[in-house]
Amino acid sequence: MWLDGGSDVAAHAARGNIAAQLVVVTFCLTYGRLAPALRPAPTLTVALACAAGAGLVAAVCVNIWLTAALALVVTLAGLRTRSAPAFPDRPPDRARGWEIPVRMAVSATTVLLAVNAADDLASFTGGILASLPVLLAVIAPSTPSSTGAESVVAMMRAALTAAPGTLAFLLVIHTALAASVRGN
Repeated sequence: MWLDGGSDVAAHAARGNIAAQLVVVTFCLTYGRLAPALRPAPTLTVALACAAGAGLVAAVCVNIWLTAALALVVTLAGLRTRSAPAFPDRPPDRARGWEIPVRMAVSATTVLLAVNAADDLASFTGGILASLPVLLAVIAPSTPSSTGAESVVAMMRAALTAAPGTLAFLLVIHTALAASVRGN
């Protein structure tokens, strides 16, 4: 985005990426909490609804630091209130032959749609779309059938664990790009 639109466009995209991190961590927290108790379809529905609500909050939040702080609070709440799951000794079931190609096709289609939509929308919205938990939303519902709900909880916890580093990186990028725009 920086090569195509310059520092201002890239800074807005980075701001959108930071807003999307609130969406991602809300999705992960919700899905990880509900996966052991509900079937995959209702879990996905509720997690996506909560993520959409977080997206609305992030979109109207005018302060990037507040958005990042909210994402960090959700992340810490998810990590502090649920310990890492203990895995049973059973090996994962063998995936059905059609599962992996279908997952790949759905993931690729969703990412391509988001990228194409991002090209047609403002850089902030494009940044949000580029960071949505697309792959998690595709992989998570089919994981319990092969490895159990605790593996989904572990996957969501791992995503939450990565969020603070992602936020820090995006804040540095945004700050550097915004400083570059002010300096010109």
